Amino acid sequence: MRRTRPRPFRGLALALVFSLLQGSCGGGGDDVTPPADLTGEAIVEIQLVDGGRNDVPPAPPAGFRLMNIDLNEGSGGNYVWLYYRTGKADGTEGQPVSRIYTVDEHDNETPQGGVKLPVDLNAGSPVVGGLPLWLYVVNSNGPVARCVVVDNRTKGKRVYGPPEAAGRYQIEWVQELVPDQWNPPYSDLPRDAQDLNEGESIPFFFISDYVYIGYCKD
Repeated sequence: MRRTRPRPFRGLALALVFSLLQGSCGGGGDDVTPPADLTGEAIVEIQLVDGGRNDVPPAPPAGFRLMNIDLNEGSGGNYVWLYYRTGKADGTEGQPVSRIYTVDEHDNETPQGGVKLPVDLNAGSPVVGGLPLWLYVVNSNGPVARCVVVDNRTKGKRVYGPPEAAGRYQIEWVQELVPDQWNPPYSDLPRDAQDLNEGESIPFFFISDYVYIGYCKD
């Protein structure tokens, strides 16, 4: 004979499930309420645009600002542009970005959460087969990213977004998820800092620029 669970216990179980669902969907847990002491601005959204072979970046989407530096510079591939939007660090104008990282398919790296931006950082690579490299963005209430930084070491060019963040914060350089033998030739960068142009050089012709990306932290 099939036994049935007493109704009071069933109601308690349903209430518990409903409560857990509320928390996981942003119904009032710690992930929803930002820390009260967060002030100032933070990065709340990032977009990438594949500009093809046109060296003039498209106009920024409404509310966004352009980082005027090609993330694919010196590779012989397409121009890749980064746009960002800022908002209050307390989350009242959108949940802030807390981490950015890259996934290199050539190194068999796998995502660690967040949202994949659907533009290959190595778009238009002249290397046969290409080596797709993707940027991922993780949003949470802390720690918050105060800025984005792109550094072309080959050309000695570093760009901050927003520009007023330059020199004000510690930079967290994006590193390889799976370290390989290609280490940056710069002692002030982490040993496994991810070169956005890794693997894009045309053999026997030239070496692509060393380009790195990071974000600012308090």
